Amino acid sequence: MLTRLVFPPQWIPTQPYLSLPSLTAFLKASHCSVEQMDANISFYDTLLSKQGLHDHFERVQSRFQELDSKKELLPELQGQYAALSSSMLFGEYVINEVEDAKRLLRNKEDFYDIEELFRAFKLLELGLKLASSAYYPTNLTFHSYDMRYSCRSSREVLSAVNDREENLFIDYFEKNTVPALLRDRADLIGISIINTSQLIPGLTLANLIKKADKEVHINIGGSVFTRLINEVSRNKELFSVFDSVIVHEGETALLSLIKHLDNELEVREVPNLIYRDGDLIRMNRICSEGEDINSLPAPCFDGFPLDAYFSPELILPVLSSRGCYWKRCTFCDHGYGYSGNYRPRSVELLYNDLETLKSKYKTGFFTFQDEGVSTKLMSALSDRIISNKLGISWLGDSRFEPSFSAEYGSKLSEAGCRMLYFGLESANERVLKCMDKGIKKEDVLKICRYSTEAGIWTHLFLIFGFPTETREEARETMDFILQNRAIIRSMSFGSFQLTKHSKVYETPSSFEVGRVNQDDNIDISLWYDYETASGMSKKETDALIQGFYNELSLKYRDFPVWSNLDREHLFLYISHYKRTKNRVPQISMLIDRIQKKQLKKVQVGINPKNRKQYLSIKEGVFVGTFNFNLAQIIHDMMAGSAQKNGLAQERVNVLFDTNNNRVFTVTDFARDILEMSRGESKVSEIVESIKEKYKLPNDEAESKCKSLLQGLMDRNIIYAKNR
Repeated sequence: MLTRLVFPPQWIPTQPYLSLPSLTAFLKASHCSVEQMDANISFYDTLLSKQGLHDHFERVQSRFQELDSKKELLPELQGQYAALSSSMLFGEYVINEVEDAKRLLRNKEDFYDIEELFRAFKLLELGLKLASSAYYPTNLTFHSYDMRYSCRSSREVLSAVNDREENLFIDYFEKNTVPALLRDRADLIGISIINTSQLIPGLTLANLIKKADKEVHINIGGSVFTRLINEVSRNKELFSVFDSVIVHEGETALLSLIKHLDNELEVREVPNLIYRDGDLIRMNRICSEGEDINSLPAPCFDGFPLDAYFSPELILPVLSSRGCYWKRCTFCDHGYGYSGNYRPRSVELLYNDLETLKSKYKTGFFTFQDEGVSTKLMSALSDRIISNKLGISWLGDSRFEPSFSAEYGSKLSEAGCRMLYFGLESANERVLKCMDKGIKKEDVLKICRYSTEAGIWTHLFLIFGFPTETREEARETMDFILQNRAIIRSMSFGSFQLTKHSKVYETPSSFEVGRVNQDDNIDISLWYDYETASGMSKKETDALIQGFYNELSLKYRDFPVWSNLDREHLFLYISHYKRTKNRVPQISMLIDRIQKKQLKKVQVGINPKNRKQYLSIKEGVFVGTFNFNLAQIIHDMMAGSAQKNGLAQERVNVLFDTNNNRVFTVTDFARDILEMSRGESKVSEIVESIKEKYKLPNDEAESKCKSLLQGLMDRNIIYAKNR
């Protein structure tokens, strides 16, 4: 029998995800017929293409015309009108530029021009906005997929998977993914859902497959449903779009399911399986010990479009262990998806994995996906890498272990370690104790210094708003970062989230958490709102985070680089710009380059009499005319003061600066000038044209044009240059 495994959108399209390659390798080693598909990267690659965006733009145009022709725009339609109108402004521009933007992300030279890279990102983000507006109020980004339906409610998720008007995946899956999955009659299709952003897309795909072929068995796997094991086992409605769920680790369970479907095994003998049996949902024995990690083969990436990922180098994920060897952090539930205890892979096998993958897929870039790589294991692995001159670059998550020495840091660096991610979370001793982090601040500073001296980039994770944390305690963390920014190179941070299987959730009173807000309609939530009698509120925490973000932007010169790059792209930048031995890459030099380029772009003053002066509107600035005041609608939306009454038709010229997210109205006079400022007209020619159209004396035309153009230049809307 044929098994097809699929990884659905939405996930970051910078590298393959490890779940399917691990399962595929295991099934192939067990002599199963198996194929795998990364539908996530295929989706982004197709959507963000000239034809893909053109198809969505046609839908945008149709819906826009319907709204723009109304005599009155009701309040409930104004948000949609704003989204559609914006897409009408930049749509054709993005369609024409999108292929070049993708090409740059995959180019091994152009990728490292940070200005051009950010320009490419901006274009692709506008492409996603265009596609999203066609299915308003849906919003797709590289990091999320949001609909008006909540992914925390099974009832709403099941409504979303059938909503053709707002679910942008239905048309795509019907045309592309479903036919490919049902080709040559697969008997089992497995869908891996590892994040809530995949929940609606993944179940949309399952639903469409089930409608197209009721006989194929659809199995859902991944950490999302593992965390929802109790809820799934009681929810018959969910089983209307799939046949079974495998929870926890999936290798043995999936092989057993294949044997069952091939009439070699009774269904009740399939471990970790939840399935529908008539009107009942049954759950089989949960395997508590987990897989023997040293009996598993190296992951197999065959069948993935390895040249399609949005990176100039192929970056492959690997695991050195399963589970977390610390497993005590009170806010964390990451280890819940793994069965059994911490299990490290042997150094010999792990080295062979890296050597095999490097040779087979022609890449030297790897990311360790462990919750925390063991210092003992990585030390031994580094010895092998160095002695065999494997020549790879890699990153991994680590802990602030006292055993981390200067010698260990130097060894990691020599073995190709470019980045280490550490979970600091807080620099306040009381909060650290509440989190049960088991780390000391003196070790944090020592390890960051050792890493920096070894040329390894250190990235810290922070959590603000842990139950009972005060503003003063949070301030201590921020000061700790800012005072040690020479050895703490970058960081990610957010507010505390009460996750389903964390120790805070399981024993809330121990952390002074009072009421945990649970709702029967929110029946498949992985996190919960809560109330606490002390510490910062959610609103206070969010304000503090924004303030810290502003401080970092002032204190870290390279903040614009590392704060805007995804992990894999930052990894490549650090590897590319690595300095001499024992020096951390100075990404800040990229900022120097940008500033030097800007200094060279000295703008000349507007001179209507200069016959060699040409005007150009800035890239990313668009002008259009609409029947409703787009600028007013967007301003009201951003201010949170939506109109209570409908808007009457009012023909308005609008300027949309996508570079700075500015929208404002302009006069007909300004619109005419901007339309001529495309780099092909001299200032003197623009003045002459305006003089004739508006029947103005020459001096008045020159004066008005110069005043307006200078104002537009001051607002960074246009620029002038001499040829």
